[in-house]
Amino acid sequence: MIGRKKLEERYLTIAETKELLERRKAEGMEENPEEPMFYEARVSLEHAERFAKLKPEQAVELKGRLMELFDWMDERLAAKLVDLMPEDYFDIRVIFSKEDYMPTKEEAEEIIKLLDDYRE
Repeated sequence: MIGRKKLEERYLTIAETKELLERRKAEGMEENPEEPMFYEARVSLEHAERFAKLKPEQAVELKGRLMELFDWMDERLAAKLVDLMPEDYFDIRVIFSKEDYMPTKEEAEEIIKLLDDYRE
């Protein structure tokens, strides 16, 4: 778009995205109650409502803990793990199959143990 530039870029979990879209919907209701969101935003919100597994605060906290625990973990991988919440080593191997780094079995067990603390 003309006159716009990207100020920052960061990876959001589905839970964080859901919170952001709900805020935008509330703002849109004030401006135009009949059509508060564009079609794409409505579909994105429906997806986020269906697939968000944690509350936004929990997702941010878990993402931070994953990045602290492993020096090779970046924000993108941490967000992916929080969104998918893998349950075993095989799931983690699938998630990391196209990545440069494959966690060891011990690291995967640590990840699963940490994720288990946040499961409902």
